[in-house]
Amino acid sequence: MSVPTMTMHLLGLIVAFCLCFGTAAQAQQDLQAGELLLARAGVPLFPAAFLPRGKVKEEPPVPEKVAVAVTGDSLADGIWGALYRRLVRDKRYAVRRVARNSTGFTTAGLIDQIEDAFKPTPADAIVMMVGANDRRSFFVNGKSKALFATPSWQDLYGGRAAAFMDELKGRDVPVVWILLPVMRDETASRDAKLINDLVRKAAAERPWVHTLDTWALTADADGEYAAYFKDLNGKTRLMRDNDGVHFTPAGYELIAESVLNLLREASPKFRLLPR
Repeated sequence: MSVPTMTMHLLGLIVAFCLCFGTAAQAQQDLQAGELLLARAGVPLFPAAFLPRGKVKEEPPVPEKVAVAVTGDSLADGIWGALYRRLVRDKRYAVRRVARNSTGFTTAGLIDQIEDAFKPTPADAIVMMVGANDRRSFFVNGKSKALFATPSWQDLYGGRAAAFMDELKGRDVPVVWILLPVMRDETASRDAKLINDLVRKAAAERPWVHTLDTWALTADADGEYAAYFKDLNGKTRLMRDNDGVHFTPAGYELIAESVLNLLREASPKFRLLPR
């Protein structure tokens, strides 16, 4: 007797027994128990013989165009420039400049940037980088609400980062959140680590947010600030700006390439576009 025939025969016997000797509710319970026994015995309930043959999972169509919106502060603006230079000749991409200088989560929630990112048409991905201006206390109506780095400040900052991420959940697009790099000033580096930790904590509970680490990339062998490291071509050159915070064009381009690679991993739309 073939496997499909034997399977149907056994299930038929179970159903008949249940109908003859028990109530309808008991019959349902016994039928489920019988299915479990068959499964444990390695007998498939729906053998391959009953399934359509030669059916292949269909890939979504290759998109004609995708839009990447870059949000955040002046660091993000540098990323926008690098992505634009990288993709400007490829008409399948649109790179939207939404980031603004001298802004951050301590001054605003930045939710308005999300609204701008989806105009005039919905964005297919969001790239975020923020924190360079957030080494300050929270003020509301000119009054201090939370001093920088205190537990209450961390709650407020983490809450605003989480609210930004949650606002994007309903948009159903991947988010690449670029974490802060090593800073030349030791105190600034300490503060950048704190901000990175708060962002990581919020992103860990939100699978649509993908964090991109820049710390190891921007540190030397001793873990200290490095102004020179290898560019996309493997040539060591100046990659950080003179202020010890921002990047040179080559430095932004190196990070932008990592952003695109992460988008290809996270989004079928970007993955389907030929390189």
